[in-house]
Amino acid sequence: MRRLLAITTALSVLAPTAWAQTESVSARPDGATVVIYRDQPVDTVQLMAQSRQPWNRLDRQGLALIVETRTVDLPAGEGVIRFRGLATGVVPQSAVLEGLPAHVVERNADFDLLSPASLLEKSVGEVVRVVRTNPATGEQVEKAAVIRAGAQGVVLEIDGRFEALDCSGLTERVVFDRVPEGLGDQPTLSVRTRAERAGRHTVTLAYLTTGLQWSADYVARLDPSDGTLDLTGWVTLANFGGTGFPDAPVQVVAGTLRKDAGTTPVEPLIRYQQNECWPQGTTTLGSGRFAGAPPPPPPPAPPPPPPAAPMMRMMANEAMDQIVVTGSRIARQGELGDYKLYSLPEPTTVAARQTKQVRFLERDGVAYERVYRAGVLNADDESRPMGVVLKLRNEERAGLGVALPGGSVAVMQPDGEGGVLLAGQDRFEDKGVGLPVRLHFGQSADVRVQTRLVKSGSSRRGAVTTRRSEIETTVTNARSEAVTVELVADAAMQRGFRFRSQSVRSRVDDTGYPVWTLTVPANGAATLKAAWTTTD
Repeated sequence: MRRLLAITTALSVLAPTAWAQTESVSARPDGATVVIYRDQPVDTVQLMAQSRQPWNRLDRQGLALIVETRTVDLPAGEGVIRFRGLATGVVPQSAVLEGLPAHVVERNADFDLLSPASLLEKSVGEVVRVVRTNPATGEQVEKAAVIRAGAQGVVLEIDGRFEALDCSGLTERVVFDRVPEGLGDQPTLSVRTRAERAGRHTVTLAYLTTGLQWSADYVARLDPSDGTLDLTGWVTLANFGGTGFPDAPVQVVAGTLRKDAGTTPVEPLIRYQQNECWPQGTTTLGSGRFAGAPPPPPPPAPPPPPPAAPMMRMMANEAMDQIVVTGSRIARQGELGDYKLYSLPEPTTVAARQTKQVRFLERDGVAYERVYRAGVLNADDESRPMGVVLKLRNEERAGLGVALPGGSVAVMQPDGEGGVLLAGQDRFEDKGVGLPVRLHFGQSADVRVQTRLVKSGSSRRGAVTTRRSEIETTVTNARSEAVTVELVADAAMQRGFRFRSQSVRSRVDDTGYPVWTLTVPANGAATLKAAWTTTD
């Protein structure tokens, strides 16, 4: 079993050695605001798949800003205020405290997490109760004991004799009447203060934390009759940490955020409890003798693992309690410098180990253009299907005109019988207003392309070789309506590329390649002829 040992990080100047201090505890925030960032688009499917792995470190990924409002009792003179209930992935060096009318002499991040090993380590010299149970009769005997050594082999002083824990041959358990100071089930931020007078104040505590991520997903429902689609966007909030935020205003920030490598939470030192028995028949300090006892029986064999399917369900429930979908209102879009800020329409509970989906975009009647796209080679080619592309203009006159966080898109199309079918899926990066959006979602067996190399040759002048190519590309359309196709000059990325002739004038599109656009009639064909040179 893993044990956690405390780490305490001093973040400011040291206080005087002598303190006549009063301690005040803020157990939990009165309220919190959650702002979740991302440094790159997140794949929701992969995020959910990773959450089901027992070895994941998702609680150390992602980044969020937590802004808490707390009510604290400020002691007069020199005192300590402890802030508990922080996010488990808190980055302590990022904490900022405002609204406290006192001089903050020192602040500390206490990562002394409660565990059997840390409990024993912190209780050395303390009186505890040892309860021993005879496995044969069930009789229990309770003794007062003083812990003399901690987690690395527990030594107890009982009736003036020193004994190692779990070496009596009986079933033993240690009962602690109190939790030692500084131990807790979550990290604690403490500040040492110096104030002229005591009082109750409302303060703001802001800090960065890991364990929260967000992603964007879209559903596009096509209406082929008028060339428009309805676009719905969903934000997925994922909290992989152990701290929940009830009824919190939530914002997500889209854009490529630069993160410092040091923006990581403090890792508690892993420590294991090790109980070691002395050799039988020996004595040690104290007036009595250590009565040797037969060694305890070996532990029973572990139970067989559950079947694979229940195990997967168990891991899934442990990693992510549930997926909550809410969509009664739409998130508001704002600006945060060069980033886009999306504010959820109402406070929501971001529970620990939970995924929640909130609708942030709803656009009806977005104009789109369906084209078929393929590259043109400078060699003989077999007939092959062309890729199907939906082209959207992110402009207000086209029905959009909003910043689109990068994410996945599911394209749904009517099946002709009153239902809809999945036509394909694609992903795109963050798209600002005015930038084109291309969705590649499959290939068409009805629209095919084939290239024939008509002529080729080369000439050499000095150290430069010039290669000439002349091609003829034919596109066939077996559909019952005319289609628009885009042919891309793949050779344009080669050195010294230059057109010599072309039957259809090309243009350079947003991909940076020269593109020929052709209209192919229903059940017909269209031909492109072009010649170019390259050098090497």
